[in-house]
Amino acid sequence: MTLIKHSLPAGALASLLLLSPLAAFAAERPDFAPLEAQLVTACEAGEFSGVLAVARRGEMLFQHVCGQADPVNGVANTTETRFKIFSTSKYLTAIAILRLCENGEMDLDAPIGRYLADAPASWAGVTVRNLLNHTSGLPDLTEAMLARFSVDHPTAMKAVLNDLPEDETRPLEAPGENFRYNNFGFELLAHAAAATRGETFDRLLDELVLKPAGMTTASVEAPNLVAGHPVAVQEEGLAIGYNGAPGALTQAENWAFIQLGAGAVRASLADMLALDRALDEGRLLKPDSLAEMRAAPVVSRDGKAVVGPRGYGLGVVVSSAAGQAMVGHSGGTNGYIADFEQLPDQDAVLVILTNRGFTRLQPLREQVGRAFTAVATGGGA
Repeated sequence: MTLIKHSLPAGALASLLLLSPLAAFAAERPDFAPLEAQLVTACEAGEFSGVLAVARRGEMLFQHVCGQADPVNGVANTTETRFKIFSTSKYLTAIAILRLCENGEMDLDAPIGRYLADAPASWAGVTVRNLLNHTSGLPDLTEAMLARFSVDHPTAMKAVLNDLPEDETRPLEAPGENFRYNNFGFELLAHAAAATRGETFDRLLDELVLKPAGMTTASVEAPNLVAGHPVAVQEEGLAIGYNGAPGALTQAENWAFIQLGAGAVRASLADMLALDRALDEGRLLKPDSLAEMRAAPVVSRDGKAVVGPRGYGLGVVVSSAAGQAMVGHSGGTNGYIADFEQLPDQDAVLVILTNRGFTRLQPLREQVGRAFTAVATGGGA
């Protein structure tokens, strides 16, 4: 996904996200008929398969479920179906890190080397914060980690930190100066959090995020290797992911468990709605932590000047669609697409889960944004 840094000052953005007026729109329900028509057409054409829902403070405003979790055996998608959410998992990893910071077990502005004894000396200036907002300046070593994955995540990470020559691990630029999306940064965060707690990251995530949020069917994909080679995990209730195109589907093969911090969570609609309520009710993060998470710093993006109303906070994307602010994270392409977007001005949430790796998210976001904007401008139902 393309990300451009937000141009608002952090304090102004935090106020926008946490103090948005709701009373003017609370009594009016948006008209989602155009969205329904768009989804019906997309489902009939095979362009969408999964679930899309919009809720406000726990009340369902709109829900559409269609397609098949398993086309071969004729198993339909339902509201209970689980999907791999890939990079939307980064949001959950970030929540776990921030909870450790709230507890005093980690520090956002501490060097990552404080928590990883094997971190190269050249990473001395790279902080936890830099990894969370993709400004670490580090090379993305995901491919190197994949090549060394023969047992589990900790073993692979230790191999990367100890085996690679200095010229392959040296920062590409100074930390904090430039945004470059980096999956490996979230593997470092997961590895550091696990080392800090002395437990596996999947258990830590369950303890700090999944259980307190009430995400009762969400889980972290467990390692699955046959003769030392990764094999895709499939289980009852988990939709099978497909790539290709409508009418020419190819079953996706992916090993989400390898990217433990960046993309290993599987979840249902109910799980994602529970996450929304837990965040809004303060059961996961304190208000100050949530505000800091959502405040996107102003830096360059991939070496280019900042433009547009988009940014990346601490594991969360700040964006907009059809005039509506959205705060969340999307994920996928390899067989699955997921999106979790809170609309702070509306106290609402948008959840999209699909087992088609070619689904386009932005037209759906725009349709939801238009429905809320129509109410705000007097054109709603």
